Amino acid sequence: MGRRQQPETVGVLDRINNLPDSILSHILSFLPNKEAVRTSVLSTRWKYLFASSISILDFEHCLKNLYEEDVNNFMNFVDTLLFNPRERVHLESFWVNDYFVDDEDDYLPLYGWISTALSRGLKNIGINFINEKVPVLPTLLFTSHSLVTLTLFLHIKDDMKVPTNACLPNVKNLCLTNLAFEDGYSILKLISSCHVLEDLTIYDCCFHSISELNIHNHLLRRLILCFEHVCVRDYDYVMAIDAPSLVYFEYTGIVGKGYTLSNMKSLVKAEISISHFHEVHSERSATQLLQGICNVQSLHLAIEAFNETFFRTRLDPKLVFHNLVELEFHSYYCYRKGVRLVEFLHNVPNLKTLILDLADGEEGLRSLPIPSCLLFHVKEIKISGVDGSKYAFEMISYFLNHAMVLEKLILKMINLLGKDELCILKKLLRLPRNSKKCEVVVH
Repeated sequence: MGRRQQPETVGVLDRINNLPDSILSHILSFLPNKEAVRTSVLSTRWKYLFASSISILDFEHCLKNLYEEDVNNFMNFVDTLLFNPRERVHLESFWVNDYFVDDEDDYLPLYGWISTALSRGLKNIGINFINEKVPVLPTLLFTSHSLVTLTLFLHIKDDMKVPTNACLPNVKNLCLTNLAFEDGYSILKLISSCHVLEDLTIYDCCFHSISELNIHNHLLRRLILCFEHVCVRDYDYVMAIDAPSLVYFEYTGIVGKGYTLSNMKSLVKAEISISHFHEVHSERSATQLLQGICNVQSLHLAIEAFNETFFRTRLDPKLVFHNLVELEFHSYYCYRKGVRLVEFLHNVPNLKTLILDLADGEEGLRSLPIPSCLLFHVKEIKISGVDGSKYAFEMISYFLNHAMVLEKLILKMINLLGKDELCILKKLLRLPRNSKKCEVVVH
C-alpha cells in the first residue's frame, strides 16, 4: 500500500486550490516558464492556468540545448500559449529568433505569433533572424501603438522595407543591427515614426545610394552609432544629427565623409572610438565630429589607427571643450601620442580628471607649452601601462612637475617582476612633485 498523505499536506493543498485564479497566476509568474508549464498536469483547472502567468517569452532561452525532435513540441507549446481558447495571453516581452527555421514557409507560424502578440498589447519585442532570405516583416510590427522597445537584428542583404504608414507612437527604445537600407527614406521613416524616441542604437547598418543620413529628434537622450564592420566604400555620406536633448553619445568605427552635429548643448558623456579614417575627408570630418560634441562634460576618446588627424585640429578656436571635466584617452599605434595628448589638453581648459595609458609611447614632452588645465584645474590623473620605460618616467614627471593642484596620481604597473618592480616603484615615489597635496598611489 502507498503512503497516505499527511492531513497537514492535504490541508495545504486545499488552501492553495481555494485561492482565486488571479492569485495562482501571480504565484506562477515567479517561476521559469518551463516550471510554470509543468503545473498544467496537476488537474483540469490547472491545465491552462500557467498561460496567464507568462509575461516574457524568450526563444533564445527556450531553444537552448533543444534537440531537433523537440522543436515541434516547442512550436506546439507556443501555439497553445498564444492561441489558447480559454486564456488570452498578454505577453509583455517577446524575444524571437529563427534558429529552428529551414525555409520560408516556416516563417508563417512565426509571423503569426508576432502579429498575435502585437495585437494584444505587446510592449517589448526583439527579432533576431540569421537567415539571409527572410519574407517581409509583418506590417503590424511598424504600426503597433503598444510597443515601447523594438530591437531588430537581421542578416538580410536585401533592402529593409518600412511601410509608408509606419507609426510607432510609444516606442522609446529602437535598436537596429545589421540592416541594409537602399535609400535614406526607409531609415528616416522608421526613426521619425517613433514620436517619443529616447534611445536609438544603430549597429553596422549599411545605407546605400544616400548622400546624407539624417537623425532628427528633439526627445532623443541616448544615441549609439557603431560602424566597426562597415566597409569604408559603403560610408560615403554625411551624417546629420539634430538632438538637443541628447545626454549620451557613442560613436565607434569609421570617420566618414562628414558630420553636421547641431544642438548638442545637453550632452553629458560621449564615447568616441575610431578604427579607420575616410582617406579623402578624414581631417575635415574629424574636426566636424569633435566640434559637434564640444559641449560634453565627460569624454572617452580611443584612436585605434596610425593617424594624427584627430590632433591636427588643436589650433582651431572652435574646438575648445569648456565644459569637459573628465577625459579618458587611449591610443594605439599613434606616432608621438604623448605629445599629441598634451597638445590636445590645450583644448580642455577646465579639465579635472585625466585617464590614459602609456602603451607604445615615445619621448619628447619637455619642450611643450604647459596646458592651462594642468596649472589650475587637474586634480586627479590615472595612468595605466606603466612599465618603467624612459617614456613612462618622462610622462609621469611631466604631470608631477606641471599639475600644480594635483591631489592624486594613480599608477597601474605592468610587465614587472621582483626586484625590477621594487626598484621602479622606489624611483616613481621619489619623483619630485609641485603640488603639496599630491598623493601617488601605485598598483
